[in-house]
Amino acid sequence: MKNIAYKILSLFFALALVSCSSRTKEAGNDSKVKNYLHLSHTRTNENPRLDSTVEQMNFEKYEMLWLGGDLAQLTSAVDMTMQHVDSIFNLASETTLWSLGNHDYTDLERIKRFAKKSPYYTVHKNGMTIVVLDTQDSLSNIIGKQREFLFGVIDTLQKSSHLIILHHKLIWMYGRSELEDRVSSVSNAGFGDCFYCINPNNFNTEIYPKLVELKQSGVEVICIGGDVGFQAKEFEHVTREGIFFLASGIHAGENGNKGLVFSHDIVKRDLSWEFVKLTDL
Repeated sequence: MKNIAYKILSLFFALALVSCSSRTKEAGNDSKVKNYLHLSHTRTNENPRLDSTVEQMNFEKYEMLWLGGDLAQLTSAVDMTMQHVDSIFNLASETTLWSLGNHDYTDLERIKRFAKKSPYYTVHKNGMTIVVLDTQDSLSNIIGKQREFLFGVIDTLQKSSHLIILHHKLIWMYGRSELEDRVSSVSNAGFGDCFYCINPNNFNTEIYPKLVELKQSGVEVICIGGDVGFQAKEFEHVTREGIFFLASGIHAGENGNKGLVFSHDIVKRDLSWEFVKLTDL
């Protein structure tokens, strides 16, 4: 009887150790998967309020927060609005990245004071490179010092698995035949010469060829715009060269608003995404 009891007890402990080991391994795998969230066009028509669902969200489960611009009606016009936006998004955090929209652009010095970042910059995280562009500067064109900056990043990119480009305007829709006729059903702004418009620009003539070269070298390239929400809540397009154009945005107070959630396996160097209703985030 003692031998039987001993064998049963030994079997119990062995099973417990296997179970514990399995859970530990599973937890270890989970820790290698990071989640990022892209939100954009959170503004209402009244400062300093944002979409009510966004104002109540908990962002702690996301390693990075990517903001696509137009956070408030006039985000940087006064300190009070910036303080409110900061209380929600923690603008100065190294993991909060913000591509400025036309509704954000009133006072760049105030933005820099709160966010501690320039209008365009780069971040390296979890084996990826993220570039934040300023598409309000030079009316949708990436030129001058910003162009030099972007090309400098691209030309020296060697070890990153992905290049993520965050921007507000859907500048890649201009000059691309398969996308131009979709502007009115996707973008908040149409083609034109105004400050908020998708202006004639150099993305497809100068920037895109550099991205294709990078893709051909083995780096995945994903461009994420933020000026959607009124006509469409989500957008996804992959070019024949394998470059991804994505966009997500909100129309405050409407049903069906979405965020763009990324799941990143940093061991496998795999990045996937899905558009998720705000109420399910």
